[in-house]
Amino acid sequence: MKGVYPCILVPEEIGGFSVLFPDFGGATQGETLYEALEMAEDFLGFAVTSAVDKGKKIPAPTALKDIVIEDEGAFISWIKFDTDAYRKILQSSEKSIGAA
Repeated sequence: MKGVYPCILVPEEIGGFSVLFPDFGGATQGETLYEALEMAEDFLGFAVTSAVDKGKKIPAPTALKDIVIEDEGAFISWIKFDTDAYRKILQSSEKSIGAA
């Protein structure tokens, strides 16, 4: 399963970015914009894959017009996910941990 969801990126006063997902009630962060986007993709991959594996309904992505940005300087980005690719990452990580 592949798709995209919007996230809100919020620049932090101390540096870095917080990443909020309106459709998943979760957040992550990164020290740079690039790192924040990578962490957002990882968070979304885990959230969607976990929900699918547990038989939960995946919410439809919130329309951009319906997202309210309250923080000055914050902006919206689309984040992609691919549950098949994320499962391969998880399986590879589990094998690495088991081999240690």
